[in-house]
Order: sequence, then structure tokens, then C-alpha cells
Amino acid sequence: MRYNHTKIFQSAYILTLEMHRAASRFSKEHKYTTGERLKNICSDMLDLIVIANSSASKLELLQKLDTQLEKIKIHLRITFDLKAISSGLFAVLSKQIDDVGRQLGGWRKWTEKQNCPSIPARVPAN
Repeated sequence: MRYNHTKIFQSAYILTLEMHRAASRFSKEHKYTTGERLKNICSDMLDLIVIANSSASKLELLQKLDTQLEKIKIHLRITFDLKAISSGLFAVLSKQIDDVGRQLGGWRKWTEKQNCPSIPARVPAN
């Protein structure tokens, strides 16, 4: 399976594009600080998706991906609180982040099931 066909990659890619567009409209003060940080974290997230998709041991990478998503949430909130973005743009980006987060949660659950198949119940000895 190619990474660019996965739903999580597509959603993360859209989030990255939207983050780049948003950061280009930040004031000069925020464009080169918070804006660059958000763009870099989003790019790192895309890289992790590509790596995790082709890795045999995905769980650790998916945990790192979850951390990247949390960083995006935190820095986006800082950007909003500094009034560098409107409440409307904050809502749009937050929705996209939530979409990626839901897909990541599903991917993690699937991976955990693959790594730890259910153990059959023991039959008591008579």
C-alpha cells in the first residue's frame, strides 16, 4: 500500500497545506516564529506517516506521530491566543487536526491488535 493513498496521509497533507497557507498570512512577528514551527511540525508529521506506513514495527512511530499532533495543537492554540489567526481559521484547522487524530487512533488500535492477538481463554482442568 502506498502512503499517499492512505486517508491519514491525505488528511495530514491537507492540514500541512492549510498550515502553510495560514502561516503565510501571519504578521511578520509570528510568521517566522510560530508559523515556521507549525509548518515544520506538520512536515515532520507527514514524514512519520510515510515511515510508519512502511515499517514493520509501527507502534512506536505512531506514538511519535501522536506527540507531533499534540505539538501542533499546542502551537496552534498559542497562535490563536496571540491573535495571529482568527477564530474561524482556528476552528477549521482544529477540525482538520481532529480528523487526523481520529484516523491515528484507528491506526493505533489496528496496530495494537496486530501486535497482541487475543489470548484464548484457558479451559479449567477437571
